[in-house]
Amino acid sequence: MLQAGHITIHFLNAGFWWDDGGAQFGIVPRELWEKEKPANARHRIKMSLTCPLILTGHEVILVDTGIGNRLSERERQIYDPEPATRLTDGLREVGLAPGDVTHVVFSHLHFDHVGGVLDKSPSGDLRPIFTKARFYIQKAEWDLALTPTDERLAAAYRHAPECLRVLDNVALLEGDSAIAPAVRTAVSGGHADWHQCVIVEAGGTGLIHLADIVPTTSHIRLAWNAAYDTNPLGTITAKKRFFAEARAKHLWVSFSHDDHVAAALLGPEGGKAPQLAETIRIG
Repeated sequence: MLQAGHITIHFLNAGFWWDDGGAQFGIVPRELWEKEKPANARHRIKMSLTCPLILTGHEVILVDTGIGNRLSERERQIYDPEPATRLTDGLREVGLAPGDVTHVVFSHLHFDHVGGVLDKSPSGDLRPIFTKARFYIQKAEWDLALTPTDERLAAAYRHAPECLRVLDNVALLEGDSAIAPAVRTAVSGGHADWHQCVIVEAGGTGLIHLADIVPTTSHIRLAWNAAYDTNPLGTITAKKRFFAEARAKHLWVSFSHDDHVAAALLGPEGGKAPQLAETIRIG
């Protein structure tokens, strides 16, 4: 948990899953990244699904929703995700239910961030989980997810239409936007053209949820980026921008997929790679 003035931030864990290490680290040699993120016999690394929950006193804001339970049997064999109930269980542990969530903000619309928005029954029926929430996403990404313009985007967003069609109350954002007092989004680009980070500022501190700009603590190195990124140079630019803001404003940063650390304070600038001064571990 993190306290920023009157705002409380919980780091809910929607479970762990496994993804290809080479895909997560792109051009970085395996000999380097595997020292920090060891791969299993199938070349996959363990990853979390960290979803910040921001409580302002009036709003209950959930950032991303994890994978959910809608994967096919083949996809479950590939990614081996934990039960989708981990997210709703986490809500209950802090005294809330899915119906209490007022805002769901998507950093982007890849399957491991948007899938947990619905429950899929064994018969294939789809049911929204956060029935009273308004859903926030960049309009340009919404359009790309529903009408991809090339084969790569079609593959990246092939899960999105099923998830989006169950949503009724949607706010389509156009650029950086205020979500609630002291809570805003900032478009980063990089990982996806309209990827956005959620920023909280209150009481002299706060949080930047870096989502898939920096999915794990290993990715704090500027040049360590995922092969999934549509614009790797844009990812590097975004890292520099958000790291500078985090240091200047004493903001924590959080990671979508690190299997040990949910959030951290950055140390002073300098050296080959940014250092973490303090961490909040995944419980």
